[in-house]
Amino acid sequence: MGRVILKWGGGLITDKSQLCTPRIDRLEALSTTITTLTEQGHDIILVHGAGSYGHLRAKEARLAEGRIDGLEQSDAIHQVRSDMDELHSLVIDSLHVDGMSHPPRDFVTNTGAGFNGDLSAFETPGLHLTFGDVVPCDPPQDFGILSGDDLMLRLAIELPDVTHVIFAMGDVPGLMTGPGAGAELIAEWSASEGLVGAHATEQDVTGGIFLKAERASVIASTVDHVWFVDGRQPSRILAIVNDGGALGTRIRP
Repeated sequence: MGRVILKWGGGLITDKSQLCTPRIDRLEALSTTITTLTEQGHDIILVHGAGSYGHLRAKEARLAEGRIDGLEQSDAIHQVRSDMDELHSLVIDSLHVDGMSHPPRDFVTNTGAGFNGDLSAFETPGLHLTFGDVVPCDPPQDFGILSGDDLMLRLAIELPDVTHVIFAMGDVPGLMTGPGAGAELIAEWSASEGLVGAHATEQDVTGGIFLKAERASVIASTVDHVWFVDGRQPSRILAIVNDGGALGTRIRP
């Protein structure tokens, strides 16, 4: 049936304004899509964001910048990883299908789209789970934040038989014409069109919607179905896989 790669955004599965606050109801609703896709015979890779389990503490300790002389960051690294393990466990507990877990700190060095890491374990049939994480880096940086969007990119373009890549968002139906209440949904988008948006720099330690869109546009050169959808409406994920489309934004190369 092919391989489906899903991203559950941190703002979808957590309340990003409240430290370590999961949205259990959303996790439970989203888990039904995993069950259905698995029963249909799809191999699935689920990448989830950090939300309030990673960004707030990582921002305060400036972990995305790597080692900073004079700033105590070791405790923050340990705490963010512990928090991410807690969120990852909540994601796993919400599922009704057994999966294989791959914390990036165990197989990745360095950050960005060019990170070093062996992705061959994800080729095993079944359900795989991974997430954005604090990973080791070459000196003098020593550590940094690997975005789940960079994982999405590499998994999508390097693994065989990827048919769908779907980014499930937490507050909008897809890519929008701009921030604010008056914005409209963009039905199809390519990087050549540019993007108007807002990046919550006070919370987010990665690239926000701009990084997601940039990575999705590269993926679309390899994968036919690349979409942004409202993760609060999980049925749209199934509609894209089974029917070829749904309310959302389809990404074109």
